[in-house]
Amino acid sequence: MASSLSQFQMMKSASDRLVVAIEDVSDLWPVVRENFEARVPLRRVILNNKARNPVLVEKLPVEYILTTDARLRGRTPLEQSPFWFRHPYASVVLVACEDLDEYKQLLKPRLKQIVQNDYLEWFIVFVSKTPANDPNFKQTKKVYYRLEADFSSKKRERCCKLETNVADPAVWEDIEHKVVVCIQNTLDRRVQFYEEEVRRLSEHRFVPNWNFCTFFVMKESLAIMFEMAHLLEDALREYDELEQIYLEIVNAPNMKYREFGGTDPGDERAAILDASRKPFAQFQLDDAVKEFDFRQYLFARQSVLLFYLNRPAEVAARAFPFIMTFSRSLQQHENKLPFCLRELWVLTACLTVVKASADRFSPRSVTPDVEKDFYRLQADLYLYARTKLMRLADLVGYGSRIEKSPCNSAALSMSPWPKPAVWPSVPADAAARVLAKQESLSERSDAVVSKRNELPLAPGLLLREANRRRASLSAGNLAEVLERSTSLKEGFKRSESMIEEGARGSFRSTHLSSNGSLGAEGANLHSPRSVPASPSGHGLPRARSGRFQAQPLSPSGSWVGIDRPMKLAEIQVAAEDALKTKDCDEGLQKALSSVEEFEEMYLELTRAAADNFHRSWRKRHGVVLDGEVAAVHYRRGNLDSAAKLYEKVCALYSGERWHALLAEVLPRLSDCQKQLGDWAGYLNSCVRLLSLDVGLLTDEERQTLQSEIVRLAHSGLKVPVSLDVSFLITFASKGGPPLELCEGDPGTLQVIVWSGFPDDISLESLSLTLVTTFSADEGAKVVKSVDAPVLSPGKNSVSILLPPQRPGSYVLGVLTGHIGEVKLRSHTYCSTSASSWKGGPPDSDDYLSIQEKPIRPVLEVFKPRPLVTAEAAVSWRLLIGEPQWIGIVIEPLEYSLKGSRVTISPGPGLDMETDQSTQLEEYQSADFYTIGLEVRPLKIGTEHVNGEVSTAEFEEVTRKQPSESCHKSEVVEVRSGQVDLPEWASSVSTVLWLRAGAHVQDENAGAELLLPTSPRYVGSRRLTLSKSAKDIVTSESAPLETGDIDSRLDSSRHATSTAEGMRTINFKLEFGAGRSRVFERAIAVQFTKPFRVIPRVVSQGNDGTLILQVTLSSELVATTTILDARLELQAGFVHVDADERPNPSWLLPLKLSATCEGALLFVVRSTSSGTKEGSAAMSNGDITDNSNLQESKLIVHYKISGDRKIGAHTPVRDGGEPRPDDQTSLIFSNSFVLQMPVLEQLVAVGMLPVPTPGPRVGQQVTFQWRVERLKEGWIKMKHTQGDGSESTETASSSDVQEMEELEYELQASTESWMIAGRKKGHILLPSKMGAKVFLSMACVPLVAGHVHPPSLCLANISRAHVSSSPAGPHIVCVLPPALCSTLCASKAL
Repeated sequence: MASSLSQFQMMKSASDRLVVAIEDVSDLWPVVRENFEARVPLRRVILNNKARNPVLVEKLPVEYILTTDARLRGRTPLEQSPFWFRHPYASVVLVACEDLDEYKQLLKPRLKQIVQNDYLEWFIVFVSKTPANDPNFKQTKKVYYRLEADFSSKKRERCCKLETNVADPAVWEDIEHKVVVCIQNTLDRRVQFYEEEVRRLSEHRFVPNWNFCTFFVMKESLAIMFEMAHLLEDALREYDELEQIYLEIVNAPNMKYREFGGTDPGDERAAILDASRKPFAQFQLDDAVKEFDFRQYLFARQSVLLFYLNRPAEVAARAFPFIMTFSRSLQQHENKLPFCLRELWVLTACLTVVKASADRFSPRSVTPDVEKDFYRLQADLYLYARTKLMRLADLVGYGSRIEKSPCNSAALSMSPWPKPAVWPSVPADAAARVLAKQESLSERSDAVVSKRNELPLAPGLLLREANRRRASLSAGNLAEVLERSTSLKEGFKRSESMIEEGARGSFRSTHLSSNGSLGAEGANLHSPRSVPASPSGHGLPRARSGRFQAQPLSPSGSWVGIDRPMKLAEIQVAAEDALKTKDCDEGLQKALSSVEEFEEMYLELTRAAADNFHRSWRKRHGVVLDGEVAAVHYRRGNLDSAAKLYEKVCALYSGERWHALLAEVLPRLSDCQKQLGDWAGYLNSCVRLLSLDVGLLTDEERQTLQSEIVRLAHSGLKVPVSLDVSFLITFASKGGPPLELCEGDPGTLQVIVWSGFPDDISLESLSLTLVTTFSADEGAKVVKSVDAPVLSPGKNSVSILLPPQRPGSYVLGVLTGHIGEVKLRSHTYCSTSASSWKGGPPDSDDYLSIQEKPIRPVLEVFKPRPLVTAEAAVSWRLLIGEPQWIGIVIEPLEYSLKGSRVTISPGPGLDMETDQSTQLEEYQSADFYTIGLEVRPLKIGTEHVNGEVSTAEFEEVTRKQPSESCHKSEVVEVRSGQVDLPEWASSVSTVLWLRAGAHVQDENAGAELLLPTSPRYVGSRRLTLSKSAKDIVTSESAPLETGDIDSRLDSSRHATSTAEGMRTINFKLEFGAGRSRVFERAIAVQFTKPFRVIPRVVSQGNDGTLILQVTLSSELVATTTILDARLELQAGFVHVDADERPNPSWLLPLKLSATCEGALLFVVRSTSSGTKEGSAAMSNGDITDNSNLQESKLIVHYKISGDRKIGAHTPVRDGGEPRPDDQTSLIFSNSFVLQMPVLEQLVAVGMLPVPTPGPRVGQQVTFQWRVERLKEGWIKMKHTQGDGSESTETASSSDVQEMEELEYELQASTESWMIAGRKKGHILLPSKMGAKVFLSMACVPLVAGHVHPPSLCLANISRAHVSSSPAGPHIVCVLPPALCSTLCASKAL
């Protein structure tokens, strides 16, 4: 296998193009060679890829080689083999012959022998040197014809003739075509062979003794063949599959152990882009595949193909996750690898990839998204390399030059220290270097104590990690070994002293000197971890003596049996010496040789990462890294560059509100500006430091900054400085409504100023700009305070004198204060303090942030005379919860509105589109009848005794409406709530229609609950409940004053619904010259629900059956059609027939005119078995608390139709069109509570079934009614007094005679029926319960169709005491008159 792999390695290096064999039979190759090679590479060749799909290859390189050449010896494909890819893909046979006998005897047998190989694609080129005028030309021609007959077939032409003395391009095109056909066939056959072999080997990869090398040779041979054919996508796919299968094999639990690798010299330098770094046979010999070398080789091959495909961005995209994954693999095997191999490999790999991909990347050849992603990957690679460089630098003692910033701390805290099997030892001649390191560590420890809040740069302690991996100390934990020292007490004493001075307590058990005490050399390693304390609580001596048996020390104090632990300086010197022996990049070796060289490479990597982050539109990442570059410049004294970069960093931190980070950077920026003499920038930095969140700076520091600002302001600056103190000083009006002034009147404006300065600050002057809201061209009005104020910390009240202002609204603009040569300008305006905004008292002194500043006017200047007025065209009874047209009438009062602009904004509870197309039309009062209807909104119709409603008055008003008039109208566009009025609307009254809808708010909040106690009205008693209370349907035995109840009920209900449905529209009109005048008004519009629901029980059976009548009173000035209704009953009540749908479908659809009412009937019964007459449940006493009762819910599906000039109308779409009838109906729901007992019914009036067959037009039909007395007892008789009012008398059954005379009236439509009898009369009904009387009446139908039948009413008994049982039909079907026929005979001629 080793010889085969070596041979395969040689074949790969020598195979870079397809080979075409030349079989020169007649020594013709020198003659035609130049012409053959002139057409290489082949242009626009179509080859089949692995999926048998044609692929266009622009340039296909081929090489023509004679079969006698040493390179083709042994390559003749006599059989299939793994190295088949290197064999010729076509064979061109060159022959020449002028004698037919010679051809038959010599040439033909030899050609037969040449072409007998089944694995070789061939064709014959017959070369003719005989000119056309030569006598042998015909003989040559015969030989060629014979050649064609012998070797060509109908399926394929294998011969072509080439005349050397004639230049014919078509001949060479034919030869080139035959070469391509041979290559295609050979490539397809070999791809099929490799696929079958790869599939066979892949299926057996989990079989014992399976050889990966054989599989790899087959797989890579296929990839190399694709690469030679320039099918690079297929070649890349093969390497991807090979990598996937290899990782599957490596990670398989039952696979045999394989050496990881990485121990050879030079492995520290990554080879992910160099596939020829190591000989192939070295890591493939005897199936000993080393993961370290093999995975790099596969990635290198993939990268080469991607670079050939001109996709360097994909190389970077693959490289970053590969490096991250491979780094984790190196970490798992770190104890078997050389020292710091992981860090060095990652660093060199990142730098290699970024350099190679950047050299080949062209932004013009990719999309913007790919370009940004490429630069992001470059930045990530630079950032990863930078992290490893910092870890190596900290390892060799350059950690003091690393900025302890959050960025570096986050990166290095997740980067562990190297963990080799054995830590490198200190060289024998390194005493001087150790001493120098020790002194530098001591100096840095003193500097660290003075710093505050330093972040760690390592996840653990280097001292502990290094000593526990020494060969002599690897048997146990260093902390356990060191606790055996008798001199540990001194170390703990020094540790406690360091804690008192501000050092970290985690150094107590790990940072030890050579004699066991704590040393200063570990002061620069800040770790969040600490060694766990002793479990004993009786002091340190007992804790040290109770854990392990200590080994004795020698008299000289040296360790017995183990070496002395290394000090930190020794660890750093040992690491530095070990890194110098590594065969890594020269630039890296140079960077680790000195601190200055490290800083140069550190700057290079940081700048490169920042630049690439900026290019990838990740500005925040780039700016953060700019801050790291600025820290190096600041340390070196390059203050100008440091200040420029720090300004970018501060701008980012300030914009993101990262005050904690800003507090660390701003002092350095201010120091740079102070040393550079940039006093404006220095003062601005001081102000920004004072504006930071509370707690980031001490009170002394804030007072020092304020003193510095005041000192510089009075020190005579050459150039005045303007400072923005918007985050430090805020201001607002005093509160309440804006100050209202008339034109020409002066005034005084009280302004509240919140100061964020720590001490009192005296201002020489204070000015304020007032900005008008009605005109952008007016500019700002500058007003000044009465005197020079002194601002105390917190809240200050300042008086501002106002000269006469022009009419309009003014808001606060900019507050400017003067201190010497410094201007303090604040643009932060707020309406209240922070505490008041969050629910606290309005006069709180809390400081208000800039995000809490709703702007509102502080000054209103008016003229005395009104110039324009605006009101709602229809302000009553719009449908709530649905989009409606709201008309706003704009009426100029002898003033031109030319060039005016209307601004509309909805008030609370109102939805309105700020962008919509609407209509503006001329207003004519004759078109609008809302005012007349609003005078008596509940009395449009005339209500009769039997409950029917006549809409004659409303219909008369509707008929009086004029038809479409010819007044002006125009479609206008509302944009952002604004619309410009056209010129024709400047002098006439116009109405602007706006599409809006009102929210449905809590319908029961604060409502007054009315208890129905009468069959006709809902009750005479009122009960005020909470929001959860609903109407309760019960019975009442007390007599009712119906007129008083009606008036009180209507007024109460109407007042409640009106208050709940009121909404406002904020109307603003800018008019006048330059729109200098502003008219603003909140226009009130009333929305209401479509129905007022009155539930009542009209009949009660002895078995608990109830007939519930729900009266729906229309609240809209529109026609309402009830399409469907259902009643969802509360617990304790069910519908009588539960199998049928519990809704009055036989009554629907029901159409109600404006403000009319209709009723729905539901038959229900109580589910309580113990309810009986006289029980507590049926008592008529007062109801104390019904808030816990469950609710019955009425759900109504309806549609409306009306005119927007009168009131409610069909809901409109977004486009302004009403909804069609076939769309989903509207839904109305109302909840009430049922309570037993219900109303008492005395008499039942029922219509008997209609005789069959049904009535017919013109034929008499007899209708029968049955009157039955249900109960003996009180009979309520209603009489009409002389003044038109009604009174109720109650009589006992004992006062009534045996026969009671009842008055009846038969009601029927005169258009549908003709009654043959008396419509009114009297009947005698016995007073005994169950007595029955039948009444018959003959009627003649007049029209055909479904009509209402006649109905019987009892005039002297209240309708609430009458039960309709059996219930009569709602409508009857009247048949048309019978047909008559006339016999017609024609006289026969």
